[in-house]
Amino acid sequence: MSAAATEVVRGRSASPIEVEYRPQPGLARLTIVNLLLNVITLSIYRFWAKTRVRRHIWSCIYINGEPLEYTGRGVELFLGALFVTVALVVPIILIVFFIRLTFGPESPQLIGFQMLVLLITTVLWGGAKYLARRYQLSRTLWRGIRFSLAGSAMVYSLLFFGALLLRGLTMGWATPFMNLNLQEQMTASTLFGDRHFRFKGRAGPLYPAFALCWFITLAAAIAAIVFLGYSLSREDSPLLAWLAQLEKGTSGEPSVESIVTLMAAIFGFYVVAGLAYVALWTVYVAREMRLFATYTSFEEARIALDASAGSLFRLQLGNLLIWLFTLGIAMPFVHQRTVRYHCDLLTVAGNVDLAAIRQSSADISRTGEGLAAALDLGGI
Repeated sequence: MSAAATEVVRGRSASPIEVEYRPQPGLARLTIVNLLLNVITLSIYRFWAKTRVRRHIWSCIYINGEPLEYTGRGVELFLGALFVTVALVVPIILIVFFIRLTFGPESPQLIGFQMLVLLITTVLWGGAKYLARRYQLSRTLWRGIRFSLAGSAMVYSLLFFGALLLRGLTMGWATPFMNLNLQEQMTASTLFGDRHFRFKGRAGPLYPAFALCWFITLAAAIAAIVFLGYSLSREDSPLLAWLAQLEKGTSGEPSVESIVTLMAAIFGFYVVAGLAYVALWTVYVAREMRLFATYTSFEEARIALDASAGSLFRLQLGNLLIWLFTLGIAMPFVHQRTVRYHCDLLTVAGNVDLAAIRQSSADISRTGEGLAAALDLGGI
């Protein structure tokens, strides 16, 4: 067949891509069963619980009318975590115990080793995220074709660690540039079958939104410090009078009412400040999500994500309230809301020749996200 004829056949078999989330019943029952089994097994069942939640949520994601399939197993996650615990966590505990017995609990040797462990953990953090994504993609199928993640976990880990350092050295101003590089590394290494996703774009369009959020945050912090300093400098300051009453109390000791009031005031301040901070920075995060989506493509299809600061803040606030009022028990619903949010706002423009895609030839690991579990990265 000639090249021209081949292109005609491919053009005829190319299809538009439509992604939707179709909620299925059973998540509440699954959450309760997982909770009971986690309690009975002293949380050992959490690996199987996470797998069952993933299988449920994955099955609700439909692409062109057909659901995703998750083929991961709880035993794989368990064996991965067990391996990392034996190979990494247990030796660290034994070394700490030996140093404490030999040199004392406050010795420089112990402090130095703890700093070394912190450094190693920070360096490995990005690699753990990368390996966890690789495992999840390798267990995700659509129409029998599985996803995969190529590339080097070590390269991503070093890039992630460098991003942390640059953010600190530049007071956060390297964030858009480094986030772009991390996203490019992750997306460009992702495959569906034998076809790569592509990611290409610049960080420049992110900086206006970042600068707006950064300068407003700085101004708010300066205003709070000035207001506190002014309040404490006045002789007739109600704050000083209240602090003096708190210090002395009626019997020379702080009263219970004063302590409760102080704790409530501190808690209220952090809640209000935290919500204001999150609400402000959703402006940047939503902009980043939209832009990164437009930079992503697969074959001839381009992706768009209609995320806004308002919708993102409502998602995060709702997730926080669910987590707080259920003491974390309803985390599967938090994951479901997050996945559904992305599916509902995602659109794909352009066609993909699905018939030309072949199965991935990447190796499949036999164990799960051991390093991610050991570092307690959380997430679905």
